[in-house]
Amino acid sequence: MKKIYLYIAALAITMGISSCEDMLDTESLSTDNLEYLTSNSTDARKMIDHVYSYFCEDTYTSRMSTNWMQNTDIEVGFLTKANTEEATRRGIWSLNAHQFSDIKNAWDNALKAIDFSNQIIVGIEGSDAYKNGDRDMKQLLGETYCLRAYWYWLMCNFWADVPFATTPTTNNDMHNDPRTDKNIIYTHMIQDLIDHEAEMKWSSEVTVERMNRDFALGFIVKLAMFRAGYSMQADGSMSRCNGTGEEYTVHYVDENGNAATASSADDYYKVAKAYALKLINLKPHTLLAKYKEIFDNEINGCNPADGDVLFEMGFVPNSGGDIGWCHGLSVVASTKGAGTTYTNLMPSYACSFDPDDQRLPVTCVNYRYLYDDKQAATDALGIQPAKWCRLDLNVTSVASKGTGINWPVLRYADVLLLLAEADNEINGGPTDLARQMLKVVRDRAFANSKQKSEKVDNYIAGLSDYKSFKEAIINERAWEFGGENIRKFDLVRWNNYSEKVVDAIEWIRDVAMNYSQTSIVNGEFLYDKNQEIVPMDVANRLYYNYKKGQVVFENDYFTYRDRTESPYNTAERLADDDIKAAGATYSGLKYVNFMEALMSVSDTNPETKEKYGTTTDENGKEVTIKKGILNERIRYSWIGLTGGLLETGVEDLTPIRSKVTPYVLPIPSDRIMSSGGVLSNNGYGILNP
Repeated sequence: MKKIYLYIAALAITMGISSCEDMLDTESLSTDNLEYLTSNSTDARKMIDHVYSYFCEDTYTSRMSTNWMQNTDIEVGFLTKANTEEATRRGIWSLNAHQFSDIKNAWDNALKAIDFSNQIIVGIEGSDAYKNGDRDMKQLLGETYCLRAYWYWLMCNFWADVPFATTPTTNNDMHNDPRTDKNIIYTHMIQDLIDHEAEMKWSSEVTVERMNRDFALGFIVKLAMFRAGYSMQADGSMSRCNGTGEEYTVHYVDENGNAATASSADDYYKVAKAYALKLINLKPHTLLAKYKEIFDNEINGCNPADGDVLFEMGFVPNSGGDIGWCHGLSVVASTKGAGTTYTNLMPSYACSFDPDDQRLPVTCVNYRYLYDDKQAATDALGIQPAKWCRLDLNVTSVASKGTGINWPVLRYADVLLLLAEADNEINGGPTDLARQMLKVVRDRAFANSKQKSEKVDNYIAGLSDYKSFKEAIINERAWEFGGENIRKFDLVRWNNYSEKVVDAIEWIRDVAMNYSQTSIVNGEFLYDKNQEIVPMDVANRLYYNYKKGQVVFENDYFTYRDRTESPYNTAERLADDDIKAAGATYSGLKYVNFMEALMSVSDTNPETKEKYGTTTDENGKEVTIKKGILNERIRYSWIGLTGGLLETGVEDLTPIRSKVTPYVLPIPSDRIMSSGGVLSNNGYGILNP
């Protein structure tokens, strides 16, 4: 399907405009004749495309949608101790954000997009065309409400309670507004979409590259689940909303056609259920049989209507989109440009998959491209988010940045799993409906498995209570959406961010201890060559052969190999520099460390450079003392959460589980100052205001 040139970046090319900002300027439009600019669908579309243009900016393409979504139990940017104090994206990854220009730019762009949306809404609602029932104008109005809701949702995710305005900025009202409870904002946005979704066009009429009715219904579901869930409060605690009154209430029609209201947090599970069912009943979608096809479609076009995707950001090669540049399978150099992912995937995550799950090889790989025809294996810290690769682009010439690869914002499977989750919450346990929604997703995942019935039907049948089913949904969302960067704020609304991070760190530590033959003795990792290595269905090393420049693995994530046995005892490592060098040897079995990479063992203290000395074993024989050190990047990549409680890795991490994860970003200091005391960074768990 040919990709529609949607956004201002594409319009800029066709009209000879040099940048997104040159076509429409927010400030100049605010003083123009708003009535004229929204009097017809052609001009109103241009205004709406200006709101879309903010998705072309770095603040979205390589910040808010991708590289600010670490670090979780899935997506991660591994860090050294020194990295964690940087006033860069790395501070955000480590949950230790400092003020820097990208935060200011993202804040400003989000508010500009919202303010421009407010102008459009006022203009369209006042137009004769809309009042006379013009269907295109109704779609445009609904689309603008969706855009505003999405930008507010992003802001509430990153900054918690934010300034809230539904009218345009004017000379008489500059909207120097205070923080507003995010739950009031969610409530208002949900009501907006409820009131206008029926006037919108389906994706089959307008494409999945524009916000459409399918998306509006699905986004009501997602917003309702966030409204029902946990979030950061001003006092630095996590809680669900307990506000009352009309500003916390939505009015809707439930799945049985009855008028209903939602006010309490629990009520919003019912809203989510009602609108998920409305989408399923009015416009059912069919999941593609091949999971990889979702992302292949985004690389060279867009997904079909009524398929997997409700809405994806549409980009054009050489004009917009950073998937394949800073996110996706790394390509160090090629004829189609270069891009190295800032996001990797956790080894604990990769090893959590079932080997038969077709999503695993699509989501996680342990290689990257050095050139078009040459791959290099990567270790446990280099697991690639492989759903998108720039080498799969059909275009013959593309800049490294601005690949044109689309980005999925909301998928049908997301709505199905949210419905299953909501129904489990409503009923205190899984119903047939909840089980069926989970089954649809797992049916596709295990379509090619010889044990499909066991992995789908029997698996779901075994989920008999609320707790087991909820955990199953949490896991399924991990396997379905890994690398799509939605985990971070799912963990927030579930209030299990800290728990899941500790689970991942402890799993890595325990596996690494086993394979390094170390145990915790007197507060240290002590090596014992006689300690038995226990089979854990996890690879210690990944062995591979080279075939025509491609890495072909001999074992997978779940297969341990005894490196003292043949042929593994003669396998060699092949570094990137060796591959680049002339005359490199590609024949024979190669290996890259997997879990072995995460615990180093030495007879020398790495800080003091002093030997640990010797001791005597049980037979009175003198032996060299060796100790283990857990990889620095495991110890420090979540330092905003783990600081002071995780230093060497031997510590009891239980206290971290009850801590609040400090995910909220500081409001830009310039905007604090210009607010005249209206805004501040007091509270919200912000570590570096």
